[in-house]
Amino acid sequence: MFRQAREQQGFWTVRPKFTHVSIVDNTMSKRTRFLVDPKVQWSIAARVLGHWSIFLMCLICINVCVRVFAAVINEPFWGAFQSAIVAQAPIVMVMFVLLPVFLRDTLVMSNRFAGPMYRLRTALSALAGGESISAIKFRTGDFWLSAADDFNIVLVQLNSLKAENEQLRNEINALRDEQVAV
Repeated sequence: MFRQAREQQGFWTVRPKFTHVSIVDNTMSKRTRFLVDPKVQWSIAARVLGHWSIFLMCLICINVCVRVFAAVINEPFWGAFQSAIVAQAPIVMVMFVLLPVFLRDTLVMSNRFAGPMYRLRTALSALAGGESISAIKFRTGDFWLSAADDFNIVLVQLNSLKAENEQLRNEINALRDEQVAV
């Protein structure tokens, strides 16, 4: 909305807009690296592991309490508590079997935003270093397609301004040469 208002006022030259389809590359191969940004992705995995641990402890506590309260009528408290703890073995085993599935899925899914941000960061770094780059592309299914869209618009504008700057520099040099010749 803000960009449209400035374009209507003539603040910016209207450039062709990139669509999300133009920045998604269906021909890109699948990611070959399991972790694109290990620091970010392992911190997410650690958070999932922490939540999984808390969930497991809560699940066991609630299940033990329910079993103890239900069994304390027929047997002594300590016996009911011990049998309730032993009864948690299947739940604990299932949760430990599911843990690698949860962590792997979290890491794989995190590639959908870590990959695009990695490409965006490397493109910005290359631009900051004065390199000439082409439009960035994200894979099908990646998050933040609009970030590539916006980056590509800014890249077109930057390249246009650089070309205009070079043209003006050449005109100024030509005018100087004319003045020196006169």
